[in-house]
Amino acid sequence: MSAPESPRSPRASSLVLVLTAALDRIVKNASWRKHGKLVQDCKAVLDNLVAFIPSAGAESPLFDGAVRISATDAELLVQPLLAACDLQSAKVIEPALDCFQKLIVHGHLVGEIGTGNDSQSESSLILRILDAVCKCHDLGEEIIELAILKTLLTAVVSTSLSIHGDHLLRAISTCYNIFLGSKVVANQTSAKATLTQILMVIFRRMEADSASVPLQPVILTDLLEAERTTSDTFVQNFLTKVALDFDVVLHVGPKLVQHDDAFSAATGAESSNTMDMLESSDKDAVDAKPWEQVDKDMKDMELDVEIGNKFKRDAFLVFRALCRLSMKKPQQEGTPDPLAIRSKVLALELLKLVLENAGTSFCFNPKFLDAIKQYLCLSLMQNCAVSDILSVFQMSCSIFLSLIAKFRASLKTEIGVFFPMIVLRVIENVIQPNYQQKMTVLCFIEKLSADPQVLPDMFVNYDCDVESTNLFERVVNGLLKSAQGAPASADTGLTAAQDATLKLTAMKCLTGILKAMGDWMEKQLGASNSPYFNSSDVETGKLDAASVSTAGASATEVGDEIAEPLETDQASTESAVTFEQRRVHKLELQEGIKVFNQKPHKGIDFLVKAKKVEKIPEEVAKFLLSTTGLNKGMIGDYLGEKEEFSLKVMHAYVDSFNFHNMEFDESIRTFLMGFRLPGEAQKIDRIMEKFAERYCICNPKAFTSADTAYVLAYSVIMLNTDAHNVMVKDKMSKAAFIKNNRGIDDGKDLLEEFMGGLYDRIVKKEIKMKADNVIPVTKPAGKDNKFPAGIDNILNIVIRKPKEEKLFESSEDAIRYMQDQLKEKAEKPQSAYYAVIDVEIVKPMVEVSWGPMLAGLSVPLDKSDDEVVTSPCLEGFRHAIHITSVMRMQIQRDAFVTSLAKFTSLHSPVDIKQKHVNAIKVLLNIADEYGNYLQDAWEHVLTCVSRFDQLYLIGEGALPDATFFSNDPEKTKLSTAPKRKGRLHFAALAARRGSYDSTGGRQSPIPGAVTAEQMSNLVSNLGLLGQIDSNEANKIFTRSQALSSEGIVDFVKALCKVSMDELRSPTDPRVFSLTKIVEISHFNMNRIRLVWSRMWNTLSDYFVTVGCSSNFSVAMYAMDSLRQLAMKFMDREELANYNFQNQFMRPFVIIMQRSASVEIREFIIRCVSQMVCTRVGNVKSGWKITFMVFTTAATDRDSGIVHLAFETVEKVVRDYFQHITETENTIFTDCVNCLLAFINNKFNDDISLNALAFLRFCALKLGEGELSTCRNSPEKVQNTESGPEQDDHLFFWFPLLAGLAELTYDSRTAIRKSAVHVLFDVLQCHGHVFSTSSWEQIYNTVLFPLFDSARRSIKLQNVDSEKDMDAWLYETCSLALQPLVELYVKFFPVVRPFMRKVLSLMKDFLKIHHEKIVGITIASFVRLIVKGGPQFSKVDWVDILQGLQSVAEETFPNVMQIVTFMEGASTEEGFTSDEDSKLQCFLAELKFHSTVQLLLVQASLEIYDAFGPKMASPHVTLLLGILNVIVVHAHKVNNDLFLRNKIYKLQLSSQMGDPPLLWLESESSQTYMEILQRLHEDNPVLLKNVDVEARFVEFCKEVLQVYAKTSTFTHQPQRLKPQWMIPVSYTRRRELTARAPLVIMTLRALSRFRNTPFQKYLSSFFPVLTSLVGCEHGSMEVQFALSDLFSECFGPLLLNY
Repeated sequence: MSAPESPRSPRASSLVLVLTAALDRIVKNASWRKHGKLVQDCKAVLDNLVAFIPSAGAESPLFDGAVRISATDAELLVQPLLAACDLQSAKVIEPALDCFQKLIVHGHLVGEIGTGNDSQSESSLILRILDAVCKCHDLGEEIIELAILKTLLTAVVSTSLSIHGDHLLRAISTCYNIFLGSKVVANQTSAKATLTQILMVIFRRMEADSASVPLQPVILTDLLEAERTTSDTFVQNFLTKVALDFDVVLHVGPKLVQHDDAFSAATGAESSNTMDMLESSDKDAVDAKPWEQVDKDMKDMELDVEIGNKFKRDAFLVFRALCRLSMKKPQQEGTPDPLAIRSKVLALELLKLVLENAGTSFCFNPKFLDAIKQYLCLSLMQNCAVSDILSVFQMSCSIFLSLIAKFRASLKTEIGVFFPMIVLRVIENVIQPNYQQKMTVLCFIEKLSADPQVLPDMFVNYDCDVESTNLFERVVNGLLKSAQGAPASADTGLTAAQDATLKLTAMKCLTGILKAMGDWMEKQLGASNSPYFNSSDVETGKLDAASVSTAGASATEVGDEIAEPLETDQASTESAVTFEQRRVHKLELQEGIKVFNQKPHKGIDFLVKAKKVEKIPEEVAKFLLSTTGLNKGMIGDYLGEKEEFSLKVMHAYVDSFNFHNMEFDESIRTFLMGFRLPGEAQKIDRIMEKFAERYCICNPKAFTSADTAYVLAYSVIMLNTDAHNVMVKDKMSKAAFIKNNRGIDDGKDLLEEFMGGLYDRIVKKEIKMKADNVIPVTKPAGKDNKFPAGIDNILNIVIRKPKEEKLFESSEDAIRYMQDQLKEKAEKPQSAYYAVIDVEIVKPMVEVSWGPMLAGLSVPLDKSDDEVVTSPCLEGFRHAIHITSVMRMQIQRDAFVTSLAKFTSLHSPVDIKQKHVNAIKVLLNIADEYGNYLQDAWEHVLTCVSRFDQLYLIGEGALPDATFFSNDPEKTKLSTAPKRKGRLHFAALAARRGSYDSTGGRQSPIPGAVTAEQMSNLVSNLGLLGQIDSNEANKIFTRSQALSSEGIVDFVKALCKVSMDELRSPTDPRVFSLTKIVEISHFNMNRIRLVWSRMWNTLSDYFVTVGCSSNFSVAMYAMDSLRQLAMKFMDREELANYNFQNQFMRPFVIIMQRSASVEIREFIIRCVSQMVCTRVGNVKSGWKITFMVFTTAATDRDSGIVHLAFETVEKVVRDYFQHITETENTIFTDCVNCLLAFINNKFNDDISLNALAFLRFCALKLGEGELSTCRNSPEKVQNTESGPEQDDHLFFWFPLLAGLAELTYDSRTAIRKSAVHVLFDVLQCHGHVFSTSSWEQIYNTVLFPLFDSARRSIKLQNVDSEKDMDAWLYETCSLALQPLVELYVKFFPVVRPFMRKVLSLMKDFLKIHHEKIVGITIASFVRLIVKGGPQFSKVDWVDILQGLQSVAEETFPNVMQIVTFMEGASTEEGFTSDEDSKLQCFLAELKFHSTVQLLLVQASLEIYDAFGPKMASPHVTLLLGILNVIVVHAHKVNNDLFLRNKIYKLQLSSQMGDPPLLWLESESSQTYMEILQRLHEDNPVLLKNVDVEARFVEFCKEVLQVYAKTSTFTHQPQRLKPQWMIPVSYTRRRELTARAPLVIMTLRALSRFRNTPFQKYLSSFFPVLTSLVGCEHGSMEVQFALSDLFSECFGPLLLNY
């Protein structure tokens, strides 16, 4: 060392200053007598420091600025400080510790230890310093403890001095021991805070993979929230001072995750040294897995080697050490050690701190995940599942909660094992619960529910996983049990306060679960609908932030990489449907297992039917071997059955084992692990026989035969029973066992060593089957039902009864059970973990939990009046209704809403309490918040609102609605009674208790008298209802505008239903809901048309029902309400082509049609009239309904209504016709139909005639084109001959024309005639607007049907038919047929195609046995031809003339028919009345046909008169043919002598004439002759074409011959030549007289022949003419004509000749 400078010189280094100050204090504080050597050493160093010049070295950890001091100098400088630490003086040690702390802070002590790569000389000094600091703890002084904590904290957090590995553990151990051993609370708190700060630094460095992390002091108020003391400020200053010493800018970072109040443990007392667990990281034993024993040292070495990163290695070692500390047993000889408990609790607290603040590397690094599984899970297994120490149990639960919150994706299996043991085991135990543990678990569940994602994840990964326990379902059912409590007869050991607290907390947990589900649902509904994803998404950060974090730091060394994603055979995008299917599969499988455990054969059949297992022996055996939950005894019974299939299953079951190279007892042990041997000897025999066979197959050299194995197996089973059954007192010895089995090997003995070893192993270790996973427990005795009536029925339906786990007798049993569970699950492929995001998963969750939730909330709410209890219950109802409503779960939603409505007690007002008032508030709040989703549940809500309003009005003293609307006159009298009296009366009625009908929410009153006590209760209860402002209830209606489209429709449906219930009572109707219907209709009238239309569909049916009510007051009130709505609605403008007004006004029509009240119907007429007249400009589609109302009124049975309605119609048609068709021309049709209805009214013909006149007025408007501008014309009738504009009108014309046509059948003559005139006048005036196609429709549907009845009457053939026919045939037909022909002729160019139809009509009329009709028809025929002839084409002429000819042929008089009838019916006794009637009918027909023939003859002549000279030869030929067929037929009948003789014999001559058709023959022949003559004169051109001359000559010859024959006819034989002339008979003379005109006409016609034509036919005519000379004539004119002929024709010929 060189010459010194003054230590206080400005040039003195920081190192010198620090050392000088410390050494000065040591010298000052040391005792010269005790510490002389130390003082001398300190002074020596001080002297050297005066002139200290550092010499550089390479291996020293001590620095002076940037200069590393040599090892020798460093040793000299530090030696006094180390020596001071060895002394037992706090005054000496404190400056030394302070000096070490400052050396580290100022960077003078630099180095790294514990990495394995540090320098020996450098690390040696640091280790000595660290060891010296740690040993100072033994002194136990307060000031020294704080100095040690400060120094160690500085050393660990320093960036210049790095401490790792065992040395880091040593430092932590010292702090740990200070916490345990210090007697000062401030020091304990400081030690705990120091440990926390150290752990935070260690794990932050691990996350950052760097020592340079900011030092953020722990916030003590967050760390020790449950342990605050007066020393907290001191401790916080202590931590802050350390941070300030590093000259770090203090930024208070994010707060640590707070300790859970429910799991905080009180700090214990004294300390014990825990160095034995923290000194080395390479010597302590650790299990690789809790169920597998491995070499501890090797495993630790492997871990140390594998973790090469020093920061991760430090974190791992610290985490493992804390886990070991937490596993140390706190008991010594049965007495808990308080110090050990404090140690355990502190370790657990620090572990919780680490887990809650774990970063990405810790969460996803496989080493740390393995450490959690290997160490922390073992710690939980020992501390949480079986610990009776509350603080330990609380902290263990808190750690488990952290694992679920952050590590559930990686610890699915472990959580599935621990959760039932930690949570379910406690909450399901209601018989002998541990109050503190149960409260802890309930608070655990409450905190678990704070993270909404946890519960859906739990449900998906466990309840929907066939290999896992139904955690969510069991939690809910367990909470229900806890909320229900133990049966009344059970002794739980709890005080009443404790029992109430447990029930309340359990119920709050149920509410918390509902809230969590609702929050998660809202979150998912607000987020995008993304598919499911599982833990394989962790690399890309897809998992929920609440469970995992995005991977941050990448791995730097092999073995430190982020955990690989879990392997899964399922895609990560599975939907809720998939999970629900899995759950259904699981439930079916569980049901099959349940059936199997009762009846094995039925269970197998059930599973085969459900397709859970194939009916193959190998598959069934595999199922029995691998499925958990099967009853081992039932498996044994099934395997022992002798049925064929069971035997095959048993064989397959045994053959599935491989006993190769296994000891015999081990084979039996393995074989019997899966089932329990049945009790029946034969079953055991079959099983063991197959086992022996299988063992010998696997080990062929073991025994001589299978019989040996069979017998030995029985012996082993008997030995096992003898050795381990406590009931057996005299145990079998080894010698006895060997003796009993002599000679079993085919007569030989088995080796004694083999048998002895077998005996020893059996006696040492019992052969027993593997324990069932779930062991049922016997339910306690007692029949007390904890649920009110109805609740248990719900539970029986919706809650599956899970099996309960029995309480373990010892902690070792519980640990062993969990180990078995973990081992069993480890042997199976690990299933994927899913973080669900599909909101649909809420539905199965609700289906599982809604029953317990309903019971858990309903029972406390029903039994308790304490608001502390009822408020959470009501909150739970609110959340449950929220969830079920949003998810559209109708059954569940209605169950909760119904229950809540029941709890309002509005159906029984005398029982109302504060809780019921609160229930009303909640119900109103639910309606306000979740109204969009209530659907049918609105009915219950609105029923309560209605009932509330009723009670509220009674409380206000208002008279109820029944006083105004009841049909009971006694109640209406109360409206005039004194106010006080009426109020008391109705209050008394309200005071009667009632029961709530859950199906409709209605009150069912319970009969009974009202007591004074009930009246008193009612008065006070009405005061309670005053807490609820009536505006709160009305807000439901005023805010209905805010409901969604679906919501408002559901609201309206429910309100209408409630209103119907109110109005249904004949004695106590209410109109509250009816008035609200009007209000909400006003409020929501501005909604879009589609929504309003859906609303009005419901409202329309409602108003129809109410409007038709038998209660006149109610019906009138409803109609007035409907009128108000209609008037308001009509103020809204409606665009063209819409139909909303029509839809809105429809109720008026229906009520008009259905109502039996004249007053209601009259009111409707006035309402509609007012709307139309005051809102005529706004009426659009409403015109249709308007006319429908008036149409209905026209048919009303009350004449006053008919008159009233027609007055309005008359005004509308006359004054507002332009408005009717303004937007929709189809209204015109409705107007026409309305007028037609008034025409058909039977009250007043004047109204009918006036309506008919207005119908003509409408036709005039239509013809004038009033509707031509309409854009929404109906379907158009297209035609090629006319434009579509004309055809458009047919749609409007047709109803009018068809209606007029229908009126022609009216029974009133005036109406019929007027209708016919109007119909044809309209067609005549406006027919020009119709096209051919339109006319076709008019003819086919309007005109031709007019004559259908006439056509049908053709079949009437009786004599009195003319009298029996309808008057229409006399009047209407005669009026209609001629106008029809005139109409046809007028518009012939357009209607030409209907010629044949018109002719067919007239032909049919000619067949009617009515002379007047026939005459009119023939006249119409002639009129058609005469007026239309010039326009006819040749084809038309042919059609007409052929039609006449066919008529002539079809109407030939049938004389033979009468004769034949007479011959058949003639008897000596005479005719019967029927025969006589029929004869008269035949005679009438003969007369009628003769008349038709004569009319046809006359018509033919008229046709020729009109067109003879102009007719073409074919037409003339047809006309002559008509006459010819008539003449020929008549002539044939008249000249049939045989027929005439029969007529004579039958004495019919007087009735038919003889000859019968003489007059017809004469008239037709004369007409035929006349036309032939006129043809010869008028049109010479036709003579040749028609061959007129030949026709004429032939016809004249035939006429003369017939006359001559008739004149000379005699009955004498022809061979006798008469000697004198015999006069003709009177009959002959009459016949001759009838034929005389024709003969005269013929002779005169012949006389007009010129000489040449007559000479040409002289030879033909001469014989007949000469014969006429000698005949007797019926008239002298014949002789004169004959004389003229001879003189004019024969005379010149003879003279010339």
